[in-house]
Order: sequence, then structure tokens, then C-alpha cells
Amino acid sequence: MSMLDSYHHMIFYPEDQETLSLATAKREAEVYLRSLPSAILVPHAAYQFSLEALHRSFSVAGHLKPSLIVFLGPLHQEVLEADAPSFLFTSSMDGISIAGVEHRFANTLIKELTASHAPFFAQEDSYLVEEPALELTLPMIHSYFPDVPVLPILASSCTSEQIQTYQKVLESVVEKEKNVLFIVSSNANALLSSPQAEEDARTFISRLSTGVSLLENRRGERISSCNSSSLEALRRLTVLSGNWTMNGYFGKQGEQPEIKDYNDMKEKHVWHISAYQGETNA
Repeated sequence: MSMLDSYHHMIFYPEDQETLSLATAKREAEVYLRSLPSAILVPHAAYQFSLEALHRSFSVAGHLKPSLIVFLGPLHQEVLEADAPSFLFTSSMDGISIAGVEHRFANTLIKELTASHAPFFAQEDSYLVEEPALELTLPMIHSYFPDVPVLPILASSCTSEQIQTYQKVLESVVEKEKNVLFIVSSNANALLSSPQAEEDARTFISRLSTGVSLLENRRGERISSCNSSSLEALRRLTVLSGNWTMNGYFGKQGEQPEIKDYNDMKEKHVWHISAYQGETNA
């Protein structure tokens, strides 16, 4: 099997297999999702900042038995002119090896999507190598859903026309795989000082909770989250409600009962949230 190598260990997550296994060990949740398709929202940051939020989201999905996991991640780098008009990127490899564990990609489905949605959906590994979000999430996926193939999709900032294409890609996935779990990697705001960071995070949370478009421009409101395109494409799928349930807020001082202003203009920070959508046992 042709596998990608890991590039972001030590920076974002432990390199040692035993330490990584302990960090990602499966936890239980009181409220849990009970049907598919469902979706969870997870952050991307070093485990020292994001691990509790990651577990909060994954544990809610821990009782599910998906046949496919679709990872929707951000693309923090610019798309090269040579790769245009592609704006959705996945892998051409069989998977990625992390701390001695091989994480398998959904190769057959990837080839089908590449053929049916070219030139907008493309297999280009350089983007996956550069982007840490997928790599830091895969050990969590392996812990909670061992041996389930992953379809990774990284998206740049999309125009409304591109969002429609993105939506069609996700619709075709659901048509092929009913038992799918979507994992969206997204932070609540860009790296900003307080109170702008909190304002952006509150707007983001409000839109997610009510199922309102993240692309909608409202006076005095701003979305600075880096993966709004993926969330907007997912919002338009009829198989999901579009309304996210918030399940935890995590700031620079750990978990908080709500988004509170730090009122610190000198230090920039990011809020992480845990959220899910789908039918639950509650």
C-alpha cells in the first residue's frame, strides 16, 4: 500500500504510539448520536489546547457504526494557479501512516468522485501534507472508529457557485453511503484579540445553532472561522437538519460555560467548540 507519511507530530500531537493511544482513548458520553447520517464539529489545534473539545465531540458519536467517515477540513494555504479550477482536494494515496498505525482512505469512492466531479474535485497530496487538521484528527478517528475508511476533503474559501458544487459532491457521497459520519474541522473564530474574538465566535455559534447561512452578511456581524465553506455545503444537505447543538466552549483558560470576553487586546486567541447534529438518545 502506498501511504503518506505524517509531518505534524510533536507539534500538534504526540509522536510516541503509547502516549498517543492514551491521549485519544475512547470516552463515553451521556448524550449520544443514534442514527446516520450525523455530523460532529471538532477543532484543529495542538492537543494541549484541543484534546478536551475533540473528545467532547467524538464521544457523542462513539456509539455509531459508520461505514464511511467524511472529514471536511480547511485549506489554510492558497490554491496554486496550476491546480485551478480545482478547489476541493483529496488524496491519491491509500492512506497515511501515523505513529506506526495506517489510516486507510476510501480509495474507490475517491476515484469515483474524482471522475464525476472533475476538474473541481482533485487528488493532490501536497495540500494534505501541508494541512495539519486531518492529521491530528485521524488518531481520534482511529480510536473511536477503528478500520472505518476515511474520505478526506480539504476546501479553500468558496464562492457561492463553488458551494453549490461542494454540496453536489457531498450529496453524491450520501447517495453512495447512507451510513456516513461527517466530521467538520473548524474553529469558532480566526486568531484575534478580545473582544473581537468573542464577537466572531458568538456570531458563528448563533448561525450554527439556528441553521442560518454562514455566508449571509448581516450588519455588524462577521464570520472569521476558517472552514465556513464546508459547514455551508453541509448545511444544505437535506439528510441533516442544518441545526447544530452546542456541546462545549473551550477558550485559552480551558472549558467555559459560555463565550466570555477576555478583554485582552495584546494577546490573540481562538475559541474551540464541540457541536453535533443528528438524532440523539436524549
